Amino acid sequence: MGIIGGVRYALGSVMMIGVAPEYLGVWLAWRGITLVLPNWVYQWGDDKLYSLYQRLVLFFFETCTRTEVVVYGDADDALKKRESVLYLANHQSTVDWLVADMVSIRGGSLGHLRYVMKDTLQLIPLYGHYFYAHGCIYVKRGKFNQQKMIRALDCLRDPRIPTWLIIFPEGTRYYPATPSVIEKSEQFARDNNLKVLKHHLIPKVKGTWLVAEHLHDKFDALYDVSVFYEGCVSQDGVRGNAPQLIEFLMGKCKKVHIHIRRIPMTEVPHEEMALKSWLQNLYIEKDELAENFFTKDNEKRATVQKRLGGHVSRLSIWSTLSSFLFFTVLTVPFICTKIGRQLYLQLIVYGTLGSYGWLAVRSVC
Repeated sequence: MGIIGGVRYALGSVMMIGVAPEYLGVWLAWRGITLVLPNWVYQWGDDKLYSLYQRLVLFFFETCTRTEVVVYGDADDALKKRESVLYLANHQSTVDWLVADMVSIRGGSLGHLRYVMKDTLQLIPLYGHYFYAHGCIYVKRGKFNQQKMIRALDCLRDPRIPTWLIIFPEGTRYYPATPSVIEKSEQFARDNNLKVLKHHLIPKVKGTWLVAEHLHDKFDALYDVSVFYEGCVSQDGVRGNAPQLIEFLMGKCKKVHIHIRRIPMTEVPHEEMALKSWLQNLYIEKDELAENFFTKDNEKRATVQKRLGGHVSRLSIWSTLSSFLFFTVLTVPFICTKIGRQLYLQLIVYGTLGSYGWLAVRSVC
């Protein structure tokens, strides 16, 4: 598996990063065509493009790794619906955003994913500006700008723009390798008379509240998503780190458990303090669920799928292979022709400069 995993990592990385200029070129063409059209028309086409690229990502991260996706709870019923969703999930790995891909593609909503994400991701060449144009929302840790987030949320109000908005309320990863973060969260809970969580950080309410307040009528439901990566607990019952992107792509995680609870938005509070209490109780329940997957009892961990009624959910190969073939064909003229190679380099240079120029202007607005 070492050699195969290494080849998969090399090929996947080269292709997922390498097609960025071509993707940017297609997106720029669509953006130009739709400049004089309503925003929902642009967003419709952009969602198609986003879905196309994320299917390429899933080709490498799920199809090629042969990772089993096991779903629980309301997953089957919820994913049959075509609805706008506020998606709240636990956060323990750089793979967590990919799990949202795995969930949404099964619900026919992959292109509608938009994230509340840390502002440092704006610095990613080419994609930093694109994520913003797609409807993602950047927030700065420690210097939360409420008005800037509200302006970003206003762009998603249009009912003709279907949306799955992804939030990780913990704000950062629960990562045993950085115990200081976990200890800080536990101390915060004690100082504020909150229940100390065993498997999560204390959730932050501000961002979730702003979304719930400003887009409450847009969303049909809140999906409470709990993700557990197989192999995180040693035979001695000690919880280790969840697999990160490179490890996952190399095939070191054979199974991902995803529990979904669908909560109608009518049951989600509007008022900030009420939502804070509600969110804390939600995470207490998530902590109790997590104990099934992180328990020191090896037998209970081994039988969790049967005990909680989980089942393997498989994607058709064509649902991701088609995207791989599309980008392979798209890449050929960029590699095999002189004009294509020149355009490729120009898209990298001018796309990066334009993205950083946008970032500089936006930072002072």
